[in-house]
Amino acid sequence: MARLSPLHLRVQCAIRQRQLLHPSQRLLVAFSGGQDSFCLLQVLRDLQPRWGWQIFVLHCDHRWSVDETECARFLQGWLQQQGLPHAVETADPIRRDEAGARAWRYQQLDKWARIWDCSAVVMGHTASDRAETFLWNLLRGTGAAGLSSLDWQRRLDDRDPTSAQVVRPLLGLYRWETEQFCQQHQLPVWPDRSNQDLAHGRNRLRLEVVPYLKQHFNPQLEAALNRAATLLQAEHELVVAQAAQLWPQVYEPALPGLRRDPLQAAPLALQRQVMFQFLSLVLPHYPTFDQVEAGIQLLKAGQGSRSPDYPGGRWLEVKGDHLVCFH
Repeated sequence: MARLSPLHLRVQCAIRQRQLLHPSQRLLVAFSGGQDSFCLLQVLRDLQPRWGWQIFVLHCDHRWSVDETECARFLQGWLQQQGLPHAVETADPIRRDEAGARAWRYQQLDKWARIWDCSAVVMGHTASDRAETFLWNLLRGTGAAGLSSLDWQRRLDDRDPTSAQVVRPLLGLYRWETEQFCQQHQLPVWPDRSNQDLAHGRNRLRLEVVPYLKQHFNPQLEAALNRAATLLQAEHELVVAQAAQLWPQVYEPALPGLRRDPLQAAPLALQRQVMFQFLSLVLPHYPTFDQVEAGIQLLKAGQGSRSPDYPGGRWLEVKGDHLVCFH
């Protein structure tokens, strides 16, 4: 077996300490063709003899530009040359929408994870991505869950316990390290020209805002934001665990509804988490902050009080000792 570099050892250490992956596991690698995903794929292939993994690769072509389609064609040829089991999914023409594109990608990842019987979907997000996600979500006004959303592992679909586990073993590396690794190993990274388009907010954040903050406020900005995300993640996990203990005392599935008195007696953070969980069950999409707050306000409201209409023609209404969802 080839000798491992310090970067290989750091990634392997993270995998072991956090129990991200296991020996003989079937892995689906989400492969964009950029430096982070090339670094990820190479590291996994180099570690493969020690772990006995079976590696499968999926690339998604959104068809947003000719360059992206050329990238898909190039990567398909390269993956064939490497002898890696792979698939390339091509989207129907879709409008340039990051949220919609992400939902489509996750659908494809779920589909191919089931086809290949992969229990883990491995992604190449780095500490630089985590810092940018923290800032991006902070500017959008999200809470602890959003600020710590780019975590080492989570379910591909939070609502489906049978979905594969998303794993991010490169979260301990920074973007300059994956770039250096790709150069050292002469990997054919495809330059994504869309990453330079300042019309997209995430690109402007990466190319202008983060460098400005590093120059004028904190040269170690990315490390500081990663530290904040780690602290918030632990606090959010505590709230989620306590909300899970409270849930059986307040949830009435037959209604469906919530018992007001025990929920109202809980701290506000727990009220919000339970309300978020309840609305996630009864609404077609994850609830917004305002929708959760509308439910919280009803805990002290009089009989017959109701929330504004929620998506799908639903609303919450005070009925006796309960807060009931109607549609």
